[in-house]
Amino acid sequence: MLEVRKAVSNRLAKIEGHVKSVKKMTDEDRPYEDIMLQIAAVKKALESAEKVIFSEQMKEMVARGEFDQKRVDSFIK
Repeated sequence: MLEVRKAVSNRLAKIEGHVKSVKKMTDEDRPYEDIMLQIAAVKKALESAEKVIFSEQMKEMVARGEFDQKRVDSFIK
């Protein structure tokens, strides 16, 4: 579990760097196409982190015998 949290933390640090890069690109008046490509990469990275967190949450719920479909649905939305 600690390994997963560390991996997620590392992913989020990379995402933070990408977001700073997007801001810098905007400040430097870079072409919108370049900025949009970077934003797409950030979104994909966030989705990846979200999947890891969701998967771990589900594993924990099942291990504790607390699986609740309504709760799962709330995570998906």
